[in-house]
Amino acid sequence: MSGESIMVVEDESILAMLIKRKLQNWGYEVVDWVDTGEEAVKNAEKYKPDLILMDIVLKGDMDGIEAAQRIREKVDIPIIYLTAYSNDEVLKRAQETEPYGYILKPFREGEVNANIKMALYKHSSEQKKIESIKKRVLTDFYDLIQKSISDYADYSDEDLKDTLLDIFSKRLEEELPSFDARMAELGLDYEKDDIEDIFEAYLNYLSDLLLSVGIRSKTDYDENGYRIEFLNCPWKEEAEKKPMFCLNCLATINHSLKWTDIEARMDRKTTIAEGNPVCIFKLY
Repeated sequence: MSGESIMVVEDESILAMLIKRKLQNWGYEVVDWVDTGEEAVKNAEKYKPDLILMDIVLKGDMDGIEAAQRIREKVDIPIIYLTAYSNDEVLKRAQETEPYGYILKPFREGEVNANIKMALYKHSSEQKKIESIKKRVLTDFYDLIQKSISDYADYSDEDLKDTLLDIFSKRLEEELPSFDARMAELGLDYEKDDIEDIFEAYLNYLSDLLLSVGIRSKTDYDENGYRIEFLNCPWKEEAEKKPMFCLNCLATINHSLKWTDIEARMDRKTTIAEGNPVCIFKLY
């Protein structure tokens, strides 16, 4: 008996009941079955299951892909698609939600169970890695703060903030994965390719970088420019106690942005540590 909890999102009631029965036979707890995207988003946040089996075509105005994207913005839950659709447009939309599996109907029982086990294992491994990184970042931060406070005891708060931001940036130079490697992977060249393509590659790189330490993010664009939102804070308690901890994220964005050769900067507008629902950074 595995005991992990699963939510089923399926608009065909007979198929949903069959899936539920099979999951229970395999030892999983089925916390809910819903047939609309809106219910899926609401109940994913309510029950926080270990995994979601998601159909793509659902009742209502929201399909499974949009539901998966909204769930991803709120909670970190692995999602496996169970669908009869495999055309390029659907696959492309589904890929953007970074699912842990994509199973075509009609499916075999063993295929579903194997995908569930692999998804749960992969997600668990990723969570352990994130927790390890979080602990190291906390340790490094407090060591750095302790040393900096003694070295710069006579500095004003603003001078200390700027100094710490510079120290964090220099430390990140050694620790951040290279954006140049991402450029090479995509076949992009600073001198030959359009700046918009490079910037789009940077935004995807930054999203992956933040996700590697447990931060879910999204990017919006309007007439005022780009806005990056951090949807959660892995260090909320620490940041609430010591607001300067938030300089880590600001340093990460500003320092990684320099690698793009784009003349721009990011300013922090709001933080979760201050009681806001998201952290917001604006690009200038």
